[in-house]
Amino acid sequence: MATTTARGRGRHAGTALRSDARSLRLLLARLDQDQADLERARQLLQQARELSAVAPREAFELVHRAALRGAGVLVARANRERRRALPLNVWSALERLGGEDAARAEALAPLVAERTRLDRDQSALPDPVLLEQHLAQTSSHLDRVAERLLEDLPAPLAEPAGD
Repeated sequence: MATTTARGRGRHAGTALRSDARSLRLLLARLDQDQADLERARQLLQQARELSAVAPREAFELVHRAALRGAGVLVARANRERRRALPLNVWSALERLGGEDAARAEALAPLVAERTRLDRDQSALPDPVLLEQHLAQTSSHLDRVAERLLEDLPAPLAEPAGD
């Protein structure tokens, strides 16, 4: 009987290890996706910087898309943990998350209004001050998103590899 009990425990331990490994693989796959989305946002931001002096209208659109992608990473992560999904509008979703995310959504209100103005008037150019503000704020926000991705990792995975 002791043999059967030992085998039973071993079987449960093996199942737990497989479950833990599966959870870790899922976590890493999600992190890879989040990192890819963040990298795409950074590429859009870089393109916006390059175009800001020669094509400010296109630069504004690119930086806005970068901001949307960065916020989208946070919303997607939050939705994985929620029973009810956040609103589809990423700025509304950020407001719902509260804290620094709600503050980010609030800070974007004038930039969203500027994008709406540009959408209505195809010949309009963005306010240069708002464009620079959008570039700077989006850059800072993408850096913060990257930090948050690492903060959520289990400690052994977040530490750099040793010598």
